[in-house]
Amino acid sequence: MKPDAPSLARGEVLLRHGTGSDAVVPAEPAPAVQELGALAGFGQAWTSCSARASVYLFDSYDEAGAAEVRLKKQVREGKHGAGTINGNWMIWATADATDEAGRDVIERVVSTFAGEE
Repeated sequence: MKPDAPSLARGEVLLRHGTGSDAVVPAEPAPAVQELGALAGFGQAWTSCSARASVYLFDSYDEAGAAEVRLKKQVREGKHGAGTINGNWMIWATADATDEAGRDVIERVVSTFAGEE
């Protein structure tokens, strides 16, 4: 699958829905798209806390799920990380473990990305 404008736009809409009116800035996906074997990706960071979200497009749901499992095993000490899958999209969000506002952002963004709003 080659990422096209409509498929990339869907990922952006999924993230924007969870972001709401929060102030964010574009950020490189972390980890990098190539490191996960994704087709494409993008990221954003919140200006009010340490939260950061990366969204990745994969060839399949199974590939996205495998990447999510791998990332959950690699969360560094002092960080909180969570992710979910929506079709062949995966979101991975992190924040400092002591940043309550950041953890709240992660919960909201991951939940809405999964369609649990």
